[in-house]
Amino acid sequence: MYKNIRTTVVGSINADMLFHAQRVPECGENLLGTHYSSANGGKGANQAIALSRLGAHTKMIGKVADDENGRRLIENLKKNNVDTSGVYSDGTQTGLAAIIIDGEGRNRIIVYEGANAELTSEDAVSKIDSDTDILLVQFEIPQQTVIDSVKKAVDNKIMSVIDCGPAKAFETEKMQGATVITPNESETYALTGIYPENKDNILKASEILKSRSLAQFVVLKLGANGCSVFDGKELTLLSPYPARVLDTTAAGDSFTAAMALEFYRTGDILKACDMGNKAGSIAVSRVGAQSSMPTAEELLKLK
Repeated sequence: MYKNIRTTVVGSINADMLFHAQRVPECGENLLGTHYSSANGGKGANQAIALSRLGAHTKMIGKVADDENGRRLIENLKKNNVDTSGVYSDGTQTGLAAIIIDGEGRNRIIVYEGANAELTSEDAVSKIDSDTDILLVQFEIPQQTVIDSVKKAVDNKIMSVIDCGPAKAFETEKMQGATVITPNESETYALTGIYPENKDNILKASEILKSRSLAQFVVLKLGANGCSVFDGKELTLLSPYPARVLDTTAAGDSFTAAMALEFYRTGDILKACDMGNKAGSIAVSRVGAQSSMPTAEELLKLK
């Protein structure tokens, strides 16, 4: 249902190391884990593969190094039918994320940006095609690159979605006019100083983000509480779909990809966010980032 939509992702490409333990170690504690694994990640690459698995034509714009990890990551994108013509391989060192997953599937992530921090505005903007339908960006690349990428999308009337991960202070007023800005709970706190733990705080944070970004919609990803949608006038809360949580690593990326495609297809932000909730519930029920991304067929089966 999304196969004719052309998407572009400007963002990070990382190698992931995943460590599993029953709990997170305390400061100074040496804790035995249960197992570990390696995977392909980066919020940008995750969202590109999520879009591609849902059937959209997807182009990735990012940067890796010409090293073992970089070559593997590019090959993985190609295997997932992602156009890698926008991926540069002249970075100093490919980005890496260390992910600790506890016994309840919750994660803690440390990211080394590496080549992602070297993706310049000129690199990114020159690779954004004018026939793109949707542009997705995240915060694991330089701030100016994000700002200029969004500006090109807005100027060219391309639907743009700002995923505000990872959590950091970011001058959202410098990238005004996007279609959707969508942080999770910790990212909302980093951007507004308000943690969205109840409806009043959700509204206050959404109003701040709306006034600063002038985005058409503010969509907060609220984890086990689903999500919220604010259009400048009305706040709507959408319940999540039940799921057995094994790993939350890519839930937000799955949500963002499905939400973006469904909104472009239907023009209905509530239907789009419901579809995002479906995608997130499937992703958390599987271990891994890119390997947990659902297909369009799986979304349609979930009632």
